[in-house]
Amino acid sequence: MAVTEKADLAEVFDEFFAVRHKGCDSEVLDVFVEMDLSLTQARVVFLLAEHGMEMPVGEAADHLGVSVATAGRAVDRLVSLSMVDRREDPDDRRSKLVSLTAEGRRIADTQRAGMREKVRTFSDALPVDIACALHEAMTAALECIPDHLRAAAACTHNEVRTSS
Repeated sequence: MAVTEKADLAEVFDEFFAVRHKGCDSEVLDVFVEMDLSLTQARVVFLLAEHGMEMPVGEAADHLGVSVATAGRAVDRLVSLSMVDRREDPDDRRSKLVSLTAEGRRIADTQRAGMREKVRTFSDALPVDIACALHEAMTAALECIPDHLRAAAACTHNEVRTSS
């Protein structure tokens, strides 16, 4: 594939996802708006859901590209809403570990299921020949993803694969 074709592919992907997600972001985030959560607080919930295990607040801050203080304030709010648990790191008492509670997991899972349903509705609307060709191409593309990129999406990718 020539460089210009790869650029064209990027534009097609951009348009595809823009059309596919039109209106989804606001619908999927409605529960967070109803709870009066900030974008950073919602991102903490999604990060912990994707990570699948507890993590230090500082590591969460790094993943989100925010300061430790900002991540800490987001966690404080989520703890007060019983969406996140926070405990002292036994290996470093200055560090706090955070994880989702059952309620936080339920909300994250509900949001993820909503997105999956929207993708399924979109997929079901495609003509069979286009759906088959797209499935084949996307499966091949997923198999070519380098390990360093796959690691960043491992939890989400595995979640989708096992639930399909």
